[in-house]
Amino acid sequence: MLKFFSFFFFLFVSQALCSQITATQKIPAGAMPGTDFIVETTINRGTVNGFMKFFQEIPEGLTASEIESSSGTFTFADGGAKIVWITPPNDETFTISYKVTVGAGISGVKKIPGKISYITNNERKVLELEPKTIMIGTATPPVKKVIPSTNPTPSAGNPSIKTTPIATTPAKTTPIPSEKKETNPTTNPTVFTKVPTTALPAASGKVYKVQIGAFSAKPKIEGVPEVSTLVLDNGITKYFTGNYSTYEDAVKRKKEMIEKGFQGAFIVAFEGGKIVK
Repeated sequence: MLKFFSFFFFLFVSQALCSQITATQKIPAGAMPGTDFIVETTINRGTVNGFMKFFQEIPEGLTASEIESSSGTFTFADGGAKIVWITPPNDETFTISYKVTVGAGISGVKKIPGKISYITNNERKVLELEPKTIMIGTATPPVKKVIPSTNPTPSAGNPSIKTTPIATTPAKTTPIPSEKKETNPTTNPTVFTKVPTTALPAASGKVYKVQIGAFSAKPKIEGVPEVSTLVLDNGITKYFTGNYSTYEDAVKRKKEMIEKGFQGAFIVAFEGGKIVK
């Protein structure tokens, strides 16, 4: 009798667990105003085979548009992205995604909460998704870009530089005019550098690149193809990869960069050599 009761209890618990929905999300840590990023959600529906609804709040100044709804109906309204299934997909585990466009002038840390409502055993249940946040704009303060001099400046922590000069090196190798030119760059504040000729933007039409980061010093990005850069007035350098005429191709490159460890990679649109929405 005890064995029978234990078996029945185990069967009941197993069925209850199988009727629970689980989900994980991929949201980048940051994005810049005027750019797009993608939100991906992988859902395991268990044995749920009835009504399901996904809803995620979208902060003011951001908009959402459909990429993949897995046979559901996508809408962006009431301040959120919503996907509704009368009958869920056949696959027990499936992935949905949508694109978020950041408006110009938006900045700061934004919260993106979400939930999944569903019906199981004639009972309505709600799965609250793990709270997510995203940093809009530059998270680090501007840092002046400094190129090391061939003749280091003496300091208290390194007196040997002062007491042991190299006699064969003329003093004129570090003239004052060159230092002024370095600390006050005015002739070329914003340029693209190291762009392969096959990756240069077209004279007209929109192209897409994947931004892998913004740095004040040269990063180690070996193995990243089609690298191009954009130097800002504050000395920060943005690094991009790829040069695509379609958004879908840029999405593939973004996934490759995330797999290489650039978790904050996101897609940026260019037109006429300038960032556009």
